[in-house]
Amino acid sequence: MTRQLSVLLVGCVMLLCSGCVPYKPTLHLEESPHTIPAKVYLEPLRDASPPGDKEDASGQSLSQTSADLMEGDLTTLVTRAILTDFRATSVFQSISPERENPDLVLSGTIHRFYGQVALPSWLLIPGVKLAVQAFWGIVQGWEGDVDLELALARSDGQVLNTYRGQARYQEIAQHDHQFWSMPLYPAHARLNRAFTDAVSQIREQMLRDRDVLMAGLRK
Repeated sequence: MTRQLSVLLVGCVMLLCSGCVPYKPTLHLEESPHTIPAKVYLEPLRDASPPGDKEDASGQSLSQTSADLMEGDLTTLVTRAILTDFRATSVFQSISPERENPDLVLSGTIHRFYGQVALPSWLLIPGVKLAVQAFWGIVQGWEGDVDLELALARSDGQVLNTYRGQARYQEIAQHDHQFWSMPLYPAHARLNRAFTDAVSQIREQMLRDRDVLMAGLRK
């Protein structure tokens, strides 16, 4: 690899780094069409995601869920995001992180939650011209996977049902000055969209189960 190519590729990676504001898992669900009439206690989710998800895949990539690029612990942030959004969209009569005589207990597992931002492999092909084009017309490869499982149980511990949602993506994002000047780094917004898709699947399953859940409370 020529010295010029090496310098330009380093510049590309630094440009990736400069845009990486801390990542915060955030949901953007619409108002729930129905409300499950129950008081819910939300337990902190369990993180069972592979440790490698929180590491850079290569020298030309960044893991959005690494400790250095997040606003805090993944479990805490994901749990808080679900709590905040379920409250705001009225999924339940009430939901709280405090156990105060709840009707239902909501717990869960993070099976996967990662996003990688990388230089596409074809940008690494030797050639100063290609590197110059890459530097002035930056593109990024985005890849992510969100796989969550939530369970609703009675306060006595009897599990009524489990629900799972998953969203994956792998795409090339082209540089757009207006879009990339947004306060939220676009790759973070893309990962949050996958997070929202996965939780939306779970919420739909819960709402379809509303009568079953309420019947389970009466037993």
